[in-house]
Amino acid sequence: MKVEVRRSPWKMWLMAMGGIPLLVISLDVLTNRKLTNQLREMLFRPEQTQIYEPRDVIWAWAMLLFGAVVVVWGLKELFFPTRVIEARPHGLAVRLGGPFKPPSLIPWTNIKDVSGSALRDEDAVLPLFEIELVGRGDLPGHPWGARWLDERRLGVLAQDWSVTPDEAADQIGVYAVEVVVAERKARTASVWEES
Repeated sequence: MKVEVRRSPWKMWLMAMGGIPLLVISLDVLTNRKLTNQLREMLFRPEQTQIYEPRDVIWAWAMLLFGAVVVVWGLKELFFPTRVIEARPHGLAVRLGGPFKPPSLIPWTNIKDVSGSALRDEDAVLPLFEIELVGRGDLPGHPWGARWLDERRLGVLAQDWSVTPDEAADQIGVYAVEVVVAERKARTASVWEES
């Protein structure tokens, strides 16, 4: 059995769709200015018309770069969604270091429990995947995409996951039990082989 929790490709793509209007507007400002001239004529009377300044071109380049990054990132997430949590034979691999860093491996012996819950953040209620630990070990003090809820409870934000935190916790719990059973069978088999 393999347990991986990935970002939802469709949620991430919908969020990245905001980059398309930025691309359209910036390309219009940098090329023929058809759309922006029409908007200007609708918003201002002819005697109060606004002229383009060099800063408008600078902003257009900034919007073009930002919009392109957002759209490319959305396409990447659509076709190759990021693996946020992965259950491995030696522990739970969780992305806590940032987008370009490898996941942090929390050994099974350091995990007391995993569960789904919610976190109230101002007016929003965010889904949360909680990992209760024996100790922090070498996990980051300020994890990326997660929060320390107290000294030994780590909450991983799960609003963009393809499954709910409760479903992930159930699957990971089943996997952890399978790992323990397999280890015991291996130990028992090695004891019988020695005698």
